[in-house]
Amino acid sequence: MLLTADIGNTNIKFGIFRRDELIRTLTISCNKAKTADEYGVELYSLIRVMGIHRDDFTGCIISSVVPIVTARIDEAVRGILGVEPLIVGPGVKTGLNIRIDDPSTLGADLVTACVAANADEPSPKIVISMGTATVWCVIDRNNSMIGCAIAPGVTVSLEALTKNTALLQSVAFTAPRSVIGTNSDKSIRAGAVWGTVCMIDGMIDRIEEELGDTCTVIATGGLADTIIRYCKHEIEIRENLILEGLRMIYERNKKGERITDNR
Repeated sequence: MLLTADIGNTNIKFGIFRRDELIRTLTISCNKAKTADEYGVELYSLIRVMGIHRDDFTGCIISSVVPIVTARIDEAVRGILGVEPLIVGPGVKTGLNIRIDDPSTLGADLVTACVAANADEPSPKIVISMGTATVWCVIDRNNSMIGCAIAPGVTVSLEALTKNTALLQSVAFTAPRSVIGTNSDKSIRAGAVWGTVCMIDGMIDRIEEELGDTCTVIATGGLADTIIRYCKHEIEIRENLILEGLRMIYERNKKGERITDNR
């Protein structure tokens, strides 16, 4: 089995693959204060609850945007599973042609999402990642990643608004029926949800206008399902896009060998 780990600023999402099949996902909070031992206990407990033995794992691959947590998850995996994780970064073969000013600055999560999107989606394409930040990655007809746009994530924007405005309270993250709010709660939700919907649709229009072409659009991330359903464009939601990309990168760096199942 293969363990994949996507370390984000808010959560860490694990995926467990048996060969090409994603059989289970696990999510824990990302906390810079946690030690490697604490992460190890959490990981071990989750695996045991699923009835999976640690010796069943033959490999692990990690993408991360939080370096300090990367080191601790790496140590935890080595200690609990007894395998050496592959960490997505310079020197790792991804198969993705990155045509930006400095390819090394592209986040590992975005790299892996684009790798997975390139596997079976027609180009050109837009890959939208919706987490702490909302990111639009653009892939041209040659399957090259040519750039992206980054905006604050919906939750980050909403928290900034309510925390820094004395008369506005925190609200639930759901869409009101109307974009015209008749009280503070509905007005904030209208701006947060419908405003983000309009931003996503508008950015897709702008990107397609610059490319002079219609794009396949894929969205991933914890907030994708909440927002994308209201967009006017046809957008495919792929919840585990990054985990799939990690599996593909792992196999590429293992000289194309399939994941061996110990069971």
